Amino acid sequence: MTRRSIFTRVVVGLVALGALAVLFLRSAQSARETPFIVERGSLTPWTLVLEPDAVGSWLALRPPAQLASPLGRQVFMRAGESVHYPNPPSLPLVLRSEFDRALAGTLTPDAVMTLARAAGLESATFGPRCMAHRRISEPGATRGVYFILFDAPAFDQFRRQVSEELRRAGGDDLVFEPTALSPVLIVAAVDENFSRWLPLRANPDVDCLAPIEVQ
Repeated sequence: MTRRSIFTRVVVGLVALGALAVLFLRSAQSARETPFIVERGSLTPWTLVLEPDAVGSWLALRPPAQLASPLGRQVFMRAGESVHYPNPPSLPLVLRSEFDRALAGTLTPDAVMTLARAAGLESATFGPRCMAHRRISEPGATRGVYFILFDAPAFDQFRRQVSEELRRAGGDDLVFEPTALSPVLIVAAVDENFSRWLPLRANPDVDCLAPIEVQ
């Protein structure tokens, strides 16, 4: 084989690799730009639920039944990996760890529920901001989670009010950080231990995978 022939083959190989890289980048960009779809009627109403025996969330909002499942199926079809779905899905408002550390003995469950209702959480329409994805590589395993990030002023208002009420009641409001938790709904994960992702503080610039279109 001549030197010219070897050189030609190397050039052709490099061009092919470059073309594959361009196709991969275009495919990834397309995946980020193609929106997930939700029905407008699936965004309300939400239901307040107290989960005193749960490991992750202590107070949460349950979404309408038709919201999470279709998005979970869209995640599976797009991601091409085996995922698990929370049953039932819920949007954490106060975590079990937050209640034990900051609220227990100072604010009663009834008082916290009253604050949640006063914030209008059950009647609020949460606007889906994006489908987000986070992946963590650990020795021997890789964890991944898919979640909806919402624009939810009522969520932010409620957590601020909990902090203010805690301070008025003489508790340590510095232990309860209103911004430590984002309004997120986990719809799928690579493993079934969904509570391991909590508290989940989303960064839209990093976590958002694709927009969500409401139809």
